[in-house]
Amino acid sequence: MKNPIREFRGALLTFLAACGLSACVTDDLGLGELKQSLSGISLFGDEKPGRYPVSAEDLPIHVEAALTAAVMRLRGHSAVDVRKRLKVASSERVLPEAGFDYAGFAVVDIELLKLEAPDDRPAVRSIAGYLHFEDGNRRRATVGFDMDYHVAGISPVVITRASLAPAFPRGARAVMYVVPGAAMEAGLPKVHSYGDLYRLVRTSATPLRLPATAAPAPGPSDRVIVVLFEDRLPTGDRVQVGVSDLGEGVESYTDATQYVAFNDGWVVAMIPGRFALGAREAFWVKAVHTPAAGAEGRVEPALVGLFSTDPAVSPSS
Repeated sequence: MKNPIREFRGALLTFLAACGLSACVTDDLGLGELKQSLSGISLFGDEKPGRYPVSAEDLPIHVEAALTAAVMRLRGHSAVDVRKRLKVASSERVLPEAGFDYAGFAVVDIELLKLEAPDDRPAVRSIAGYLHFEDGNRRRATVGFDMDYHVAGISPVVITRASLAPAFPRGARAVMYVVPGAAMEAGLPKVHSYGDLYRLVRTSATPLRLPATAAPAPGPSDRVIVVLFEDRLPTGDRVQVGVSDLGEGVESYTDATQYVAFNDGWVVAMIPGRFALGAREAFWVKAVHTPAAGAEGRVEPALVGLFSTDPAVSPSS
């Protein structure tokens, strides 16, 4: 007799062996014109630092041009292409990230920590802060920037100095889904990227956010708990996902958990098993993130997701 959960585990292990803990296929969602993703960021007329949503207005054109040029370079465009499309010169000073580009990621937020014009050089601007990205699969990434540029001359903007690097959260955003084992068994062989897995999970998951008066929860069945860490994480960070009878603390049972990482930093955890959904047999699923130790020393694990298999319990993440 066929054992669906055993076959699922076999497919999962085959998939993990193929992907390992490194990048699989990069998703490119083709989100339209590059410049459009930065249009409308507002710094208001007085050019003060702050945090501004992409939906605001009145962005000074020189800031928009410099940051759009940086985003184009991060997405793999040449300095020649940037100058042709934006009239921004010397964007070759913005070095693309080795082994990764931001194609398919839209800029959803800007955190501007510095915007200065030296008194003795009024045509120069210095800007610094963070670009916050998100793609159609809810993956999030952040890039820190520190740039100088001229706003006069033959080209409207000339970049004179640029330093950009990925920035990472101290506590990753995690979400949980419960997917029927049969759906995972059928869909997993077709998964070749984070986007494939995200769409499989989203379209197959059992609804968990149900009111207490809803129909009786389904009985025991082969299911797969899937936890997605939606923030990009660096090498050295650790994540842990497990099950527990207790909602307190970070400890949990993790022996059945399988992990896979996509595209240099997005991690998915999967726990196959046979269980019911409902208050009578409910248990907790804990997602824990431990950033790599830095100059400040060891960092304590942080509970970034606490989920229940009782559909009447709202998730905490």
